[in-house]
Amino acid sequence: MPKAKFFLLVCWTFTFGCQYNSRPTAEALFHQTSEGLDNYNLKKPDAKYFLPYVLEEISGMTYYAPSTIACVQDEDGKVFFYNLKKREVENTVRFADSGDYEGIATDGEKIYVVESNGHIYKFEPGSDGKAKKLKKYNTDLKKNNDVEGLTYDPISDKLLVACKGDAGLKDKKKKGRSIFFFDLDKKEIEKKAAFNISKDDIKDYLETYKDFEYEAKRINFKPSGIALHPTNGHIYMIASIGKLMIITDRKGEIKATIPLDPRLLGQPEGICFAPNGDLFISSEGQGDKGYILKYKMK
Repeated sequence: MPKAKFFLLVCWTFTFGCQYNSRPTAEALFHQTSEGLDNYNLKKPDAKYFLPYVLEEISGMTYYAPSTIACVQDEDGKVFFYNLKKREVENTVRFADSGDYEGIATDGEKIYVVESNGHIYKFEPGSDGKAKKLKKYNTDLKKNNDVEGLTYDPISDKLLVACKGDAGLKDKKKKGRSIFFFDLDKKEIEKKAAFNISKDDIKDYLETYKDFEYEAKRINFKPSGIALHPTNGHIYMIASIGKLMIITDRKGEIKATIPLDPRLLGQPEGICFAPNGDLFISSEGQGDKGYILKYKMK
């Protein structure tokens, strides 16, 4: 090869190779945390709990009692009480027939379960494996809202309901993904969303990153779980579609975005916290056993 052509080839490789390597990775793009919120190393779980095959499609969970997590799965109207120390389901309570159950929450006494169509069940666990004082509420949320997450807010004494689908009520169109309050006194969904998160909100939060116009196309956030942190009061949402955790304040202002490693969490669906701040995220088994990962709070 002539020296001139060789010199040009080297210069081209060096120039464009350096430009390519300088581009941020997807993880670098989406990992942005405010000071004081980088409390978990999501790359290194402290424990992994394999669930029985009946919970292969675990869709939601809540921290119910010391060392006990209450879980629901997509298709059966049962709550499964999983003991973290014994690593086994030690009790089940039936509250309904088959359905599409996506989220579960507790106020310490009563349990709340939400279906994807917005129906909410309230009950207390019975010692005979059946729900006591069972109530079912039909809400203004519908199938097209595709409800996926539920958590209890002790400050307002309301439920926070996360929608993966349409953001508006009663066929009203709205961009983004909405989080609604369910008023436990009035037994209804509040007409105005607690807050809404759109792609533009996420883009605005990440706009300081390089090569953003190209990488922004990867943003796809559809919440599959929601939980309220017991010590800092922030709202944590995870998305199986998009493999992303978003942390907001109570007004919905984004404070952190953290990628979820698909090698660790193949289909993350549930999230909850222990009272001391330890984080639990569940994943469907995708043909194998479902599981829960534990992350100790720093």
